[in-house]
Amino acid sequence: MFDLIKPGHILRFGTDPHSIGAPMAATNSTTNDNRLETLWTSANSVGAVELISHPSGPLQAIADDAAKELREGFDLSRSVSYSPVGHAVTASDRRLGSTACDYVGYADGKSYYTETDQAVFSKEFSGCLMVAYRQNGVRRIAHVSASQVPTMDCKQAFLDTLRTHDATLIGWFRPFVLADSERKAKAFRKISKHADGDFGRTTTFGVFTASDQHYAIDAFRPNRGGPNVWVVMGVYRPQLYTTFNVP
Repeated sequence: MFDLIKPGHILRFGTDPHSIGAPMAATNSTTNDNRLETLWTSANSVGAVELISHPSGPLQAIADDAAKELREGFDLSRSVSYSPVGHAVTASDRRLGSTACDYVGYADGKSYYTETDQAVFSKEFSGCLMVAYRQNGVRRIAHVSASQVPTMDCKQAFLDTLRTHDATLIGWFRPFVLADSERKAKAFRKISKHADGDFGRTTTFGVFTASDQHYAIDAFRPNRGGPNVWVVMGVYRPQLYTTFNVP
Protein backbone atom coordinates (compact mmCIF):
# COMPACT_ATOMS: atom_id res chain seq x y z
CA MET A 1 0.00 0.00 0.00
CA PHE A 2 2.94 2.34 0.56
CA ASP A 3 3.35 3.00 -3.15
CA LEU A 4 -0.19 4.48 -3.13
CA ILE A 5 0.41 7.10 -0.42
CA LYS A 6 -0.16 10.73 -1.38
CA PRO A 7 -0.57 14.02 0.51
CA GLY A 8 -4.04 14.20 2.03
CA HIS A 9 -4.24 10.49 2.71
CA ILE A 10 -4.77 9.30 6.27
CA LEU A 11 -2.61 6.83 8.17
CA ARG A 12 -4.64 5.26 10.96
CA PHE A 13 -2.52 3.25 13.41
CA GLY A 14 -3.71 0.53 15.74
CA THR A 15 -1.38 2.11 18.31
CA ASP A 16 -0.21 5.67 17.78
CA PRO A 17 3.63 5.79 17.49
CA HIS A 18 3.46 9.12 19.33
CA SER A 19 2.30 7.26 22.43
CA ILE A 20 5.22 4.81 22.53
CA GLY A 21 7.93 5.80 24.97
CA ALA A 22 11.60 5.14 24.35
CA PRO A 23 13.96 3.11 26.52
CA MET A 24 16.72 4.97 28.29
CA ALA A 25 19.00 7.12 26.15
CA ALA A 26 22.73 7.36 26.70
CA THR A 27 23.31 9.72 29.62
CA ASN A 28 27.08 10.14 29.65
CA SER A 29 28.76 11.14 26.41
CA THR A 30 32.20 10.50 27.91
CA THR A 31 31.57 6.80 28.55
CA ASN A 32 28.98 6.06 25.86
CA ASP A 33 29.75 3.08 23.61
CA ASN A 34 28.34 4.09 20.23
CA ARG A 35 29.16 0.69 18.68
CA LEU A 36 26.41 -1.24 20.42
CA GLU A 37 23.25 -2.66 18.86
CA THR A 38 20.53 -2.81 21.50
CA LEU A 39 17.19 -4.60 21.39
CA TRP A 40 14.20 -2.25 21.52
CA THR A 41 12.34 -3.23 24.68
CA SER A 42 9.41 -0.80 24.59
CA ALA A 43 6.21 -1.62 22.74
CA ASN A 44 7.26 -2.60 19.24
CA SER A 45 3.91 -3.05 17.50
CA VAL A 46 1.67 -0.33 16.11
CA GLY A 47 -0.84 -2.94 14.95
CA ALA A 48 -2.67 -2.70 11.65
CA VAL A 49 -1.90 0.54 9.81
CA GLU A 50 -4.67 1.58 7.43
CA LEU A 51 -4.29 3.92 4.46
CA ILE A 52 -7.50 5.89 3.90
CA SER A 53 -8.50 8.30 1.14
CA HIS A 54 -11.38 10.80 1.27
CA PRO A 55 -12.19 10.37 4.98
CA SER A 56 -15.57 11.42 6.28
CA GLY A 57 -16.44 13.39 9.40
CA PRO A 58 -14.03 15.89 11.01
CA LEU A 59 -11.11 14.66 8.91
CA GLN A 60 -12.83 15.45 5.61
CA ALA A 61 -11.96 19.15 5.47
CA ILE A 62 -8.41 18.46 6.68
CA ALA A 63 -7.77 15.84 4.02
CA ASP A 64 -9.36 18.07 1.37
CA ASP A 65 -7.00 20.95 2.18
CA ALA A 66 -3.93 18.72 2.37
CA ALA A 67 -4.68 17.03 -0.96
CA LYS A 68 -5.41 20.28 -2.80
CA GLU A 69 -2.59 22.30 -1.25
CA LEU A 70 0.22 19.76 -1.09
CA ARG A 71 -0.05 17.65 -4.23
CA GLU A 72 2.01 19.01 -7.10
CA GLY A 73 0.41 20.65 -10.12
CA PHE A 74 -3.19 21.50 -10.86
CA ASP A 75 -5.54 18.61 -11.53
CA LEU A 76 -9.20 19.32 -12.30
CA SER A 77 -10.38 15.83 -11.38
CA ARG A 78 -8.62 16.12 -8.01
CA SER A 79 -10.24 19.49 -7.34
CA VAL A 80 -13.65 18.03 -8.08
CA SER A 81 -12.96 14.85 -6.11
CA TYR A 82 -12.09 16.84 -2.98
CA SER A 83 -15.02 19.25 -3.33
CA PRO A 84 -18.54 19.13 -1.79
CA VAL A 85 -19.87 18.00 -5.15
CA GLY A 86 -17.31 15.21 -5.34
CA HIS A 87 -18.07 14.06 -1.81
CA ALA A 88 -21.77 13.96 -2.63
CA VAL A 89 -21.39 11.58 -5.56
CA THR A 90 -18.38 9.43 -4.65
CA ALA A 91 -17.52 7.10 -1.79
CA SER A 92 -15.89 8.29 1.42
CA ASP A 93 -13.46 6.44 3.70
CA ARG A 94 -11.82 4.61 0.83
CA ARG A 95 -9.56 1.97 2.36
CA LEU A 96 -6.53 1.76 0.07
CA GLY A 97 -4.69 -0.82 2.13
CA SER A 98 -3.87 -2.17 5.56
CA THR A 99 -0.81 -3.95 6.85
CA ALA A 100 0.51 -5.10 10.23
CA CYS A 101 3.46 -2.97 11.29
CA ASP A 102 6.07 -2.91 14.02
CA TYR A 103 7.94 0.03 15.50
CA VAL A 104 11.46 0.92 16.59
CA GLY A 105 12.26 4.28 18.08
CA TYR A 106 14.98 6.82 18.74
CA ALA A 107 17.12 7.33 21.80
CA ASP A 108 20.07 9.69 21.99
CA GLY A 109 23.43 7.96 21.64
CA LYS A 110 21.88 4.55 20.98
CA SER A 111 21.14 2.18 18.10
CA TYR A 112 17.97 0.27 18.84
CA TYR A 113 16.71 -2.58 16.68
CA THR A 114 13.63 -4.77 16.47
CA GLU A 115 13.44 -8.27 15.02
CA THR A 116 10.52 -8.74 12.64
CA ASP A 117 9.45 -9.80 9.16
CA GLN A 118 6.74 -7.11 9.09
CA ALA A 119 6.84 -3.52 7.92
CA VAL A 120 8.51 -1.20 10.44
CA PHE A 121 7.89 2.47 11.24
CA SER A 122 10.24 4.79 13.07
CA LYS A 123 10.31 8.56 13.66
CA GLU A 124 12.31 11.44 15.20
CA PHE A 125 15.02 11.56 12.57
CA SER A 126 17.60 14.34 12.32
CA GLY A 127 20.29 12.73 10.21
CA CYS A 128 19.82 9.33 11.88
CA LEU A 129 19.96 6.16 9.83
CA MET A 130 17.26 3.55 9.39
CA VAL A 131 18.98 0.25 8.72
CA ALA A 132 17.67 -3.12 7.53
CA TYR A 133 19.90 -6.17 7.92
CA ARG A 134 19.98 -9.84 8.81
CA GLN A 135 21.90 -11.29 11.73
CA ASN A 136 22.16 -15.09 11.76
CA GLY A 137 19.31 -15.16 9.27
CA VAL A 138 16.99 -13.01 11.41
CA ARG A 139 15.78 -9.70 9.94
CA ARG A 140 16.42 -6.63 12.06
CA ILE A 141 15.43 -3.00 11.55
CA ALA A 142 17.37 -0.37 13.49
CA HIS A 143 17.14 3.34 14.23
CA VAL A 144 20.75 4.54 14.49
CA SER A 145 21.15 7.89 16.20
CA ALA A 146 23.14 10.80 14.81
CA SER A 147 24.86 13.48 16.85
CA GLN A 148 27.40 16.29 16.56
CA VAL A 149 29.10 14.76 19.63
CA PRO A 150 31.44 12.04 18.30
CA THR A 151 30.84 9.53 21.08
CA MET A 152 27.06 9.93 20.73
CA ASP A 153 27.08 9.64 16.95
CA CYS A 154 26.41 5.99 16.19
CA LYS A 155 26.18 5.91 12.40
CA GLN A 156 29.55 4.61 11.27
CA ALA A 157 30.30 2.83 14.53
CA PHE A 158 27.08 0.83 14.26
CA LEU A 159 27.73 -0.18 10.65
CA ASP A 160 31.26 -1.21 11.63
CA THR A 161 29.72 -3.45 14.31
CA LEU A 162 27.44 -5.08 11.74
CA ARG A 163 30.40 -5.70 9.45
CA THR A 164 32.40 -7.22 12.31
CA HIS A 165 29.47 -9.50 13.16
CA ASP A 166 29.16 -10.66 9.53
CA ALA A 167 25.65 -9.27 9.25
CA THR A 168 23.98 -9.25 5.85
CA LEU A 169 23.20 -5.63 5.04
CA ILE A 170 19.91 -5.09 3.20
CA GLY A 171 20.31 -1.33 3.11
CA TRP A 172 20.10 1.95 5.00
CA PHE A 173 18.83 5.47 4.39
CA ARG A 174 18.32 8.82 6.06
CA PRO A 175 14.58 9.57 6.26
CA PHE A 176 15.18 13.19 7.26
CA VAL A 177 18.21 15.49 7.25
CA LEU A 178 18.64 19.20 7.94
CA ALA A 179 18.30 20.06 4.25
CA ASP A 180 14.73 18.68 4.34
CA SER A 181 13.62 21.21 6.98
CA GLU A 182 12.40 23.87 4.55
CA ARG A 183 10.47 21.29 2.53
CA LYS A 184 8.52 20.21 5.58
CA ALA A 185 8.10 23.74 6.94
CA LYS A 186 6.76 24.96 3.59
CA ALA A 187 4.18 22.17 3.49
CA PHE A 188 3.18 22.77 7.10
CA ARG A 189 2.52 26.46 6.53
CA LYS A 190 -0.20 25.49 4.05
CA ILE A 191 -2.14 23.31 6.50
CA SER A 192 -1.00 24.64 9.88
CA LYS A 193 -4.51 25.66 10.96
CA HIS A 194 -5.37 21.97 11.15
CA ALA A 195 -2.60 21.45 13.73
CA ASP A 196 -3.20 24.61 15.78
CA GLY A 197 -0.07 26.10 14.23
CA ASP A 198 2.08 23.70 16.23
CA PHE A 199 4.98 22.41 14.12
CA GLY A 200 5.68 19.96 16.93
CA ARG A 201 2.68 17.97 15.69
CA THR A 202 4.66 16.97 12.58
CA THR A 203 7.13 14.15 12.11
CA THR A 204 8.94 12.30 9.37
CA PHE A 205 8.33 8.58 9.51
CA GLY A 206 10.96 6.23 8.18
CA VAL A 207 9.54 2.98 6.86
CA PHE A 208 10.92 -0.33 5.69
CA THR A 209 8.12 -2.44 4.22
CA ALA A 210 7.96 -6.21 4.66
CA SER A 211 9.62 -6.49 1.23
CA ASP A 212 12.33 -3.99 2.27
CA GLN A 213 11.13 -1.07 0.20
CA HIS A 214 12.00 2.18 1.95
CA TYR A 215 10.01 5.41 2.37
CA ALA A 216 10.15 8.72 4.19
CA ILE A 217 6.69 10.10 5.02
CA ASP A 218 6.12 13.64 6.30
CA ALA A 219 2.89 13.73 8.33
CA PHE A 220 1.08 15.65 11.06
CA ARG A 221 -1.33 14.85 13.88
CA PRO A 222 -4.50 16.83 13.17
CA ASN A 223 -6.30 18.79 15.88
CA ARG A 224 -9.48 16.75 15.37
CA GLY A 225 -10.54 13.45 13.88
CA GLY A 226 -9.76 11.05 16.68
CA PRO A 227 -6.69 9.31 18.09
CA ASN A 228 -4.07 7.29 16.21
CA VAL A 229 -4.50 9.38 13.04
CA TRP A 230 -1.81 11.12 10.97
CA VAL A 231 -2.35 13.14 7.79
CA VAL A 232 0.25 12.72 5.05
CA MET A 233 2.04 15.87 3.85
CA GLY A 234 4.51 14.19 1.51
CA VAL A 235 6.14 10.87 0.65
CA TYR A 236 9.73 10.45 -0.59
CA ARG A 237 12.26 7.80 -1.57
CA PRO A 238 15.66 8.94 -0.21
CA GLN A 239 18.80 7.28 -1.53
CA LEU A 240 19.27 3.73 -0.28
CA TYR A 241 22.84 2.69 0.52
CA THR A 242 23.99 -0.91 0.50
CA THR A 243 27.54 -0.52 1.82
CA PHE A 244 28.87 -0.37 5.38
CA ASN A 245 30.34 3.10 4.84
CA VAL A 246 28.59 6.39 5.64
CA PRO A 247 29.59 9.07 3.11
